[in-house]
Amino acid sequence: MRQQSTGKIKITFKESMGLLGPYVRDRLLAQIKSVWLIITYLILFQTLVLGIPIAEASVIALGIALVVAGLTFFMEGLFLGLMPLGELVGVRLPQKSNLVVILLFALVLGFLATLAEPAIAVLQTAGKEVAPWEAPLLFLLLSTHPDVLVYSVGIGVGVAVLFGMLRFIYNWSLKPFIYILVGSLSALTIYAYMEPNLLTITGLAWDCGAVTTGPVTVPLVLALGIGISRMVGGGDSSGFGVVTLASLFPIVAVLSLGLYFAPQIPSPMSEAEFF
Repeated sequence: MRQQSTGKIKITFKESMGLLGPYVRDRLLAQIKSVWLIITYLILFQTLVLGIPIAEASVIALGIALVVAGLTFFMEGLFLGLMPLGELVGVRLPQKSNLVVILLFALVLGFLATLAEPAIAVLQTAGKEVAPWEAPLLFLLLSTHPDVLVYSVGIGVGVAVLFGMLRFIYNWSLKPFIYILVGSLSALTIYAYMEPNLLTITGLAWDCGAVTTGPVTVPLVLALGIGISRMVGGGDSSGFGVVTLASLFPIVAVLSLGLYFAPQIPSPMSEAEFF
């Protein structure tokens, strides 16, 4: 190891590997600790309770290794790139832009973050398992117009991030948002249970709330909220709460989408009646 006249420290490749090795090992071990319990549970349940041997164990082992490696890279990417970038934007945005630009940025950010969620792809393929005669509206949203469903979820998250930024800027309490949203969702859900078509998408709507709180949206909007809260003088702790809104607004969006399409769709029927 040599120190150059410019003040930089120059290290050899061997020395750099010696420094990097323990760091990578610690990160891999952290992910192994997070998944080994569920993997062990699944293996023991299949072999001891169900009595089914593990088929293609080498392929499964390779898949588990890829999961651990993928989680390691993904978490490092979040901590080193996505979260610092989101927090930096949150700090600088109020300095450089007016309220309208901030709100438009929040809306677009929430929408695009939702499209980047891995779980969103599951929604777009789930329609293959739905029978159109049993749940016509559900089939329409998942198979015929899956993009409309995804976009409505993204708009819901975008609106949630927008209101979250307003809450940070004006120091609004989270409670009124929760009361209004939970009350509205309760009323919509009760109404959906009395309407055959809407009943079929109620579970989907609530599941969409979980889809949006994934590994891309949560770190990004949290970092953005913390950055804006710090800039407006609220401190780091007041930057939380936007994830709650991001899980509730999409439910409202999907149920509202169902209300729009329901009058245009026939009620559930038997397979014979459908054909």
